[in-house]
Amino acid sequence: EPPPPTLLYLLFPTQKPIRSMSEAVPTTERSGLLDPSLVGTLATGGTSLVNASAEKIKKARSEGPLTYRVMAFIGGLAMIASNGIAILDRFFSFRFASAMIALYNCVFGILIATLEGPGVCSRPLGKGIRYYCKFLEFTWGRGLLYFFCGSLQIANVNMLDWAVGGWMIFVGITAIGVGIATRRQLRLLKFSVTSEEDLKEKWTTHDTNGDNALDIKELTAFVEASGIGMSRNEVAATFMALDRNFDDKIAFEEFYSWWMNSNPGSDKGMSV
Repeated sequence: EPPPPTLLYLLFPTQKPIRSMSEAVPTTERSGLLDPSLVGTLATGGTSLVNASAEKIKKARSEGPLTYRVMAFIGGLAMIASNGIAILDRFFSFRFASAMIALYNCVFGILIATLEGPGVCSRPLGKGIRYYCKFLEFTWGRGLLYFFCGSLQIANVNMLDWAVGGWMIFVGITAIGVGIATRRQLRLLKFSVTSEEDLKEKWTTHDTNGDNALDIKELTAFVEASGIGMSRNEVAATFMALDRNFDDKIAFEEFYSWWMNSNPGSDKGMSV
C-alpha cells in the first residue's frame, strides 16, 4: 500500500507528491551543496594554520618563558574554540544574551589571534586592524583589549569561561605593565646611541644577515650590546613599537626615524 500523500500534495494537488527531502531538491542542485574541492581547500588551510600556530608556540617555548604576545595568541585561540562551541548551544537553549556574549568573544578571539598570530593571512589583516584601531599599535592598548575580553568572557558562569577569561585578564595586566616598563627602557636605549655614526656601527655589527634590518634575535643582541637589561617581554614590546610597517623586522630607516624623534626633552616616539 503506497504511503499517504504529503501535506504539500494536499495543498497543491496538481504537484507530484514529495515523499522525501531528496525528491524536493534536484540532483544537479544537491551535488553543488557540498563541493569536495572547497572542503579540501578549507581543510588544507585550517591544517596549515594549526601547524603554523603550533610551530610558533613550540619555537617561542624553546627560547624561554613565553612572551605576553604568545600568551595572547594562545588566549585568542582558546576564546575562538570555547565560544565557537557555546554559541549554538546557548542559542538553542534560548539563552540569547549568553549567545550574543559568546559571539562577541569569538569575534574578539579572531581579532587577537590575527594580531598576534603567524602566517601571511594575519599580516595584512593585522595591518588593517592597527590602521583603523590606532590604540592597538601600543602595548598598553592591547593590554586594555585583552583585559576587556577576559572580563567579558567570565560574565558567562562556567568553569571553562572562567579559565579562559582569567587567562586573558592576566595577559592584559601583564601587557599594560610591560608597556609602562618598556617606555622607560626605550628612553635608555635611545641615550645609549651617542651619534649617527655610532648607530650605523652598532647596526652593521648586529645585522648579521646583511638585509639592513633587525629581526627579533638581532634586536635582542643590539639591546644587550647597548647595556640595556630588557626582559623578553620588553624586547617583544620594543620590536612591536619600532616595526612601523608590520613586516616582522625593523628596517634601519624605522629605527633611525624613531631615534631622531626621541629627543631628551620629549616623550615623542617613545609611546609603547
